[in-house]
Amino acid sequence: MTQINLTTLQTLLPEAKFLNSETLSAVNFTGLTSLTLAGPTDISFVASKTFVNEAKTSKASLLIVSSETADSLSDKALVVVPKVELATAKIIRLFFPEKQPSGKRSTNIAIDPSAKVGSNTDIGHFVTIGKDSVIGNDCIIEDGVKIGDRVHIGDGARIGKNCVFFDDTIVGKRFIVFGNSTFGGDGFGFVFAEGKHNKIPQVGRVVIGDDVEVGSNCTIDRGALTDTTIGNGCKFDNMVHVAHNCKVGDHVIIAGQSGLAGSVTLGNNVIIGGACAISDHLTLVDGTIIAGGSSLRTSPKTKDVYVGWDLGLTFPDFQKYRVNIKNIVNLNKWLKRIENIEKKVGMDVKES
Repeated sequence: MTQINLTTLQTLLPEAKFLNSETLSAVNFTGLTSLTLAGPTDISFVASKTFVNEAKTSKASLLIVSSETADSLSDKALVVVPKVELATAKIIRLFFPEKQPSGKRSTNIAIDPSAKVGSNTDIGHFVTIGKDSVIGNDCIIEDGVKIGDRVHIGDGARIGKNCVFFDDTIVGKRFIVFGNSTFGGDGFGFVFAEGKHNKIPQVGRVVIGDDVEVGSNCTIDRGALTDTTIGNGCKFDNMVHVAHNCKVGDHVIIAGQSGLAGSVTLGNNVIIGGACAISDHLTLVDGTIIAGGSSLRTSPKTKDVYVGWDLGLTFPDFQKYRVNIKNIVNLNKWLKRIENIEKKVGMDVKES
């Protein structure tokens, strides 16, 4: 079991203020967990003021807090940091270090003689690497991964089991993908003629930037003529689909079960919630947010939070829309009641 001490934490978090922690200099911390589950050798965290009462009764020996909550917990040993979640993530990584490559290669692999594999890169069972492909240094290629011809994968990649990289796919440095995702397969392009759907050749590539993370069962299609591109720092959840010719900016977040139709352009720092559908050829400007469960059929004109079902409404407009629907339903009920009253009193009202 990994253990860390106060000195290690002080080195890890040089910007932090350690309060009431002098008595912990001899303590070996054994884990980081929630406030309710923490024991005397655990570290815990207070994400917001909502959890202050829980923190007061927690058995954790050390709490990670912001300056906003520190005063309310003045009798506790505290680590005061600018961003609680970021500090927590760094400490968790101390207890659970990332797997590091060792250069180990399975004997059950097929690597074309023209392919180049960097130093200290692990290659698991039943991996195939095609002609003229280049794999960077310090990568981990897990079992069952299929890499086509002329594929380039940058240094420090972590490729999960059974992923597929079709020909000519380009991937930047420190790429992370979990199992069963595919990159560079054909886009969905057909023309109906002579009584059938005729395939339009898909001859573009997929080009992915640095520090991108992709979940399981995701699909990023190659472009038809131009490349499908994914910017630096993007993070995609499980079951995300990016169709052909899409242009995704830097640091874009896409949550699970969401899809971009062909030729969508996303600016930088766009956030798309879960189960969203973005129609083809739309453009979302930098910083646009699409709430979960929404679909979009028109390009939003300004940066805002959009929500709804193909309505293209901002969040305040959608709230008004919901109120109006409720009013219309109530109005119909009132009209029915008025009609019944008119009948009871013998009024003969003719519609104009």
